Amino acid sequence: MAGVDASDFRELGGLLGRGLAATTGLIRDTHVAIARRAFTLSGPAAKPAHVAHDVISKSVYATVGGGMRAAGAVAGHVAATKVAAAPPHARRRVSDRRRGNAVVGALNGAWGDRLVHWSSPLALSMSLRLDDRDLQVERRALACAYPDATGDVVVFVHGLCETDASWRLSARDHYGDPRSTHGERLRSDSGLTPAYLRYNTGRHVCDNGDDLAALISSLTVEWPVPLTRLTLIGHSMGGLVIRAACHRASIDDLQWLPLVERIIYLGSPHLGAPLEIAATALGLALRRLPETRPLASALASRSAGIKDLRYGDIRAEDWADFEDVDAWRAEPSECTPLIESATHYYVGATIGRRNDSVAARVIGDALVPWASASGGGKRRRLALDVDRGRHLTGLHHFDLLNHPRVYAVLRDWLTE
Repeated sequence: MAGVDASDFRELGGLLGRGLAATTGLIRDTHVAIARRAFTLSGPAAKPAHVAHDVISKSVYATVGGGMRAAGAVAGHVAATKVAAAPPHARRRVSDRRRGNAVVGALNGAWGDRLVHWSSPLALSMSLRLDDRDLQVERRALACAYPDATGDVVVFVHGLCETDASWRLSARDHYGDPRSTHGERLRSDSGLTPAYLRYNTGRHVCDNGDDLAALISSLTVEWPVPLTRLTLIGHSMGGLVIRAACHRASIDDLQWLPLVERIIYLGSPHLGAPLEIAATALGLALRRLPETRPLASALASRSAGIKDLRYGDIRAEDWADFEDVDAWRAEPSECTPLIESATHYYVGATIGRRNDSVAARVIGDALVPWASASGGGKRRRLALDVDRGRHLTGLHHFDLLNHPRVYAVLRDWLTE
């Protein structure tokens, strides 16, 4: 156990050093580009000074970047040494610590696909979670973890840069219990058994959908009691991952799909997210000048999962044919259909009081506009029944995770 923990902390220090070195490289490239334009305007006489400037400046930046990388490695080594020397109960992985879980979730959301490419121990794999720990999807382990398991299970799938712990957001403020969640209250009020997932939100939505489809297949076989019904609830990106998993299940004719009777989307960007569209436009603008291209490259380093949010891509076909995924492309004309065997519900929030105002169309809940959450765009429409949707005013995107007004809606829909 200590060895795994030490590896996590060393990797975290290494990532810190890598990030600082990358920042140094960004400053270097911007500096060199600006200097190149200045020396070019000065004419051929400035050529010797230009060459000397580039040699000296690149050497200095290389030294600083190497020092930053080394400092991160040393910090990680020191932290790993302290963890290895700690008592056994304190030798937990970074991702199993309350604050570490949030940090690792954010890292995976921002650069999760790169963490996988680097074979980083901080790259999350999709797992079932209970009490801030991974659960083995095996009958005996599940029976111990869920001694009062029922056959009516609700699976919670979090959103971008979040983790299983995100469902406890503001629990103490709202309920006086720091561990209170929608799922725990549904257990008490409806007899449902909640199950929470954690996954790498920086990977493509379709890849996480494939993993979710496989995990649910295992869950239906290994669950301690026969499964009679599945309810899937996704916040933000989690709703897209659910749709991707159901799409995979319908293609592969997976046996669990008929068990899914209800799906609830909480602020899911079915038609895309304006911030990602704006990030794409900004990146293209920054590409135009040599002085700003380093900034464009840094912006383009955001994860594949974030880029999928431009138009709510849930299938590989949505992006696989584009040579440059950072290039501008038109909004698709159609949405991947919802599965017909389940009843679909949605909750969308707006900071303002109306859902048909300019602010609702542009800002919405601060991250997802009402049209995207409800699937009712001008170019595309998702077949979400307006009678099974709910508009909540005065709430922001992350309120949907654990706000009493949101739970009141879930209880109405899921309590029989």
